[in-house]
Amino acid sequence: MGRDAGFIGFSTSIATGAEATLIPEVVPDVLPLCDYLECGRRKNKTSGIVIVAEGCRAGSAAEVAAKVKEILPNYDTRVTTLGHIQRGGSPTCNDRVLASVLGYGAVTALLNGFSDVMIGEVNGEIVHTPFEKAIGGHN
Repeated sequence: MGRDAGFIGFSTSIATGAEATLIPEVVPDVLPLCDYLECGRRKNKTSGIVIVAEGCRAGSAAEVAAKVKEILPNYDTRVTTLGHIQRGGSPTCNDRVLASVLGYGAVTALLNGFSDVMIGEVNGEIVHTPFEKAIGGHN
């Protein structure tokens, strides 16, 4: 996830205490990342987490790891691609409430003649965003 926007990657980084986050909005340079990882290793840090969003312009997590390995051949790299596993787990109270609010918004939109829109919530208000705009990139 995160093909077009880095907010999920950033949230994941905060939650995991990651050392770096590579997102689609910024063209990353692997050299400074390697310098940062190497600096941590010199300080006896034994591990590091780098979050690579799906849309990272440096490539996939595996491709970034390969580039790091090429620059730092003695650095142990491991890649975990979460895929659908990250979508598992029990929903929180907020998840359930949001699902109900958005479901209500979707039914109300249909009854009011809306179609081809995504239902969302902005500042506590239900909003209708045309699909074209919702999937059209960075807005």
